[in-house]
Amino acid sequence: MTSAYMNELQPPQKVLLGPGPSSVHPRVLQALALPVMGHLDPAFFQVMDDVCEMLRRVFHTKNVMTVPISSTGTGAMETACANIIEPGDTVLICRNGYFGIRLGDIAERCGATVHLIDTPWGKSVDPEMLRDELKKHSGLKAVGVVHAETSTGVISDMKEIVDVIHESGALAIVDAVTSLGGHEVRMDDWGMDVCYSATQKCLGAPPGLAPISLSDAAMEVVSKRPTKVQSFYFNLKDLESYWNQTRAYHHTSPINMTYALREALRMMMEEGQENRIQRHARVAAGLRAGAEALGLDLLAEDGHR
Repeated sequence: MTSAYMNELQPPQKVLLGPGPSSVHPRVLQALALPVMGHLDPAFFQVMDDVCEMLRRVFHTKNVMTVPISSTGTGAMETACANIIEPGDTVLICRNGYFGIRLGDIAERCGATVHLIDTPWGKSVDPEMLRDELKKHSGLKAVGVVHAETSTGVISDMKEIVDVIHESGALAIVDAVTSLGGHEVRMDDWGMDVCYSATQKCLGAPPGLAPISLSDAAMEVVSKRPTKVQSFYFNLKDLESYWNQTRAYHHTSPINMTYALREALRMMMEEGQENRIQRHARVAAGLRAGAEALGLDLLAEDGHR
C-alpha cells in the first residue's frame, strides 16, 4: 500500500472568507502553471517590466522604485524598516491593531528608538492625536502607520495622516497590505514615502510576493545611509539593480508567482480600478448588513470600515 503522503495532492475546494489569502481566479492559477523561465532570461525581463508598470498604476505613483519583493507582507514590512531605519534612529509607530504592533517590533529590531502612539482596537488613527504626539519628539526619522488594519477592519484617513507626518519632517511609511487593490490608495497624491502591500489579499494572487514603492526622497535616504542595510535579501539598492535595466543578479525570483501577479494585475486593469474598489465597497456593505442583521456587533467604528 502506498503511504498517504505519497498520494497525489488534492487540496479541498473552499471559498476563502478570511482576511487573506483570498480565493484565486482560475486565470491566475493557470498563469502559475506556465513554463518556468530563467530569472535572467530577457523574456522574463519583459514580464518584470509589465508587473512594475501595472503596480505603478495600482499604487497611483510614478516612483521608479516600485517592485514586488520575493516575500509576503511581513517581508515587505521588514524591507521598509530595514532600508529606512539605521541603528540609533528614532521613529514613531502608530498602533491600532496587530500589524501596527508588528511594525513597531520590526522597527525596534532594526535598532531604532521606537516611540508608540496607541489607539484602541476598532478605532482609526486620529490625525490630531498624532500631531500632538509628534510635537513631543524631535529628530524623528520616520513614522509608521497601517492604512487598513487587517486585525480589526479599520481604515484610517491616510491623506490627512501623511500631511501631519510631513509637518514634522519625518518620512511616512504606510502599510497597505489589506487595502491596495480594494480601497483607494494614491501614493503620490497623498505624499507617502514608502508604501507596501502583499499579493494574497485584494490583488487577487496567491501569497508569495509583496509589492513595495519608495519615493525618490525615500530612495535617497536609502542610498545615503552610512551603514549597511542589515538584510542582504531585502537590500533595496541591490534589488533596484536587478529590477532596473542593469539586471544585475541578486536572488532567484519566484518566476511563476510573477506570472500569477502579472495576470492578477491584468485582470484588475480589465475591470478598472474604480470599478473594483466600488465592487469591494458594495460587497462589504452587504456583508456588514448581514452580520448586523444576525445581531453581531462590528468592532470597526462606523465611517472607518
